[in-house]
Amino acid sequence: MGLLTAVIGPLVAVALTGSATVKPPPQPPTSTAPYTSTPTPTRTRTPSPSPSPVRTTATARPPCTVGTASPSLDTDQAAICTLLRSSLIDRRSCHSRPDLESVAPWNALSAITCETAADSTKVQLLRYRTVADMNAYLDRAAGSVNGLGNCKDGQESNTTWHTSSSGTLGRKVCIFLSNGKFQINWAFNTERVVVVREDQSAVSAASWWDKNACLLTSC
Repeated sequence: MGLLTAVIGPLVAVALTGSATVKPPPQPPTSTAPYTSTPTPTRTRTPSPSPSPVRTTATARPPCTVGTASPSLDTDQAAICTLLRSSLIDRRSCHSRPDLESVAPWNALSAITCETAADSTKVQLLRYRTVADMNAYLDRAAGSVNGLGNCKDGQESNTTWHTSSSGTLGRKVCIFLSNGKFQINWAFNTERVVVVREDQSAVSAASWWDKNACLLTSC
């Protein structure tokens, strides 16, 4: 699973009128695109290897059902699956990733790979026992990234992200892997989940994230 931060949309401008007879212009609709916020410096990086994707074909089986995927989901892995937005993720495609569990550098409590509903893009989802464990993974991923880059422009960065209707949802770490791929890791603190997306094109990965960051139903 390609391993595993943003106020969504422009701020709604408030028109100030000079008199009661002047009507304010209509407010533009609020975008739902996420974006990053204040960078967070971190320490020296040891490059994180890329989890190997495992391809599956979605079937008619019920989504997120224990024991029905291939490799089959266990109870903890199925619990991650149930957190996903069915409009964005084909939850029938989700399958277990035990190779990312309790193994460095990921050290996840449970892990799955799923495909997006629109174009079968693969994402890895890592769930951690504590927020501290989750941040330890993100620290390792970020390494020496100083947070000053702009992930949207395909640059390495270490920031946080949120939406127009939320506070900070978690960290967002964008890095280049040793194989040349660009990896975006973004966290959901409440669920202790990190989503990981990789692409050969940094700009393509960043553009995809801008439209699909809110993969969990809580977002």
